[in-house]
Amino acid sequence: MTGDDMKLLFAPMLATAIAFAGSAAKADADASTDVSRTNRAAFIEEFDNTLAPLQFVKFCMNYRIECDAEAGAQALPPADRAMEMLREVNTSVNEAISPLRKSTDPMAAHWKVSPAAGDCNDYAVTKRHQLIARGWPQSALRLAVVLTDGGRGHLVLVVRLPDGDVVLDNLARNVRPWNSLGYTWISMQSSANPRFWVAVGSHGQRLRATRLASVRPQFQ
Repeated sequence: MTGDDMKLLFAPMLATAIAFAGSAAKADADASTDVSRTNRAAFIEEFDNTLAPLQFVKFCMNYRIECDAEAGAQALPPADRAMEMLREVNTSVNEAISPLRKSTDPMAAHWKVSPAAGDCNDYAVTKRHQLIARGWPQSALRLAVVLTDGGRGHLVLVVRLPDGDVVLDNLARNVRPWNSLGYTWISMQSSANPRFWVAVGSHGQRLRATRLASVRPQFQ
């Protein structure tokens, strides 16, 4: 996704549907960034609700079960087993899907689970699908839109663990803390309802400040 594509991605669109709509893996040999070897993990700061990406709305229409709220509370696996499972899924999905540059037109693009070839979106939704199948709670598995250091839009899977948020990424072999990646964080699925999204990071902070500034004069 390019910068222009990101503008399209977050333009006002299908607001009602949000509520009702049922690159190869790059080896990262620097093991010092692996979550098991760093204590830099923390939680991504969340702000106000925001519109979901249009492609996500379409994904929920095509894969309804992936977006339905879970019926009962699920527990995270034990800490040692959890990290092992995350590494297994990150590696296996990165190796199973061949990189494919797909259309970035929001109206033409489709996210797919377990395709033979795909882009960052397909890697992320496939990892989430596989972890849910292994018994992980949906509330801990959240798709997130970021900008890379080159300004390109990118989708990753954020996993919320008791000691912080970590990221499964098709551009990295290791499972890493969210704040070790150098990404600009834009938005993420809500933990309360997988169909809704929240603004996050400095982007979310700026949006909230702008909204507060716009309503403050009404009360002066």
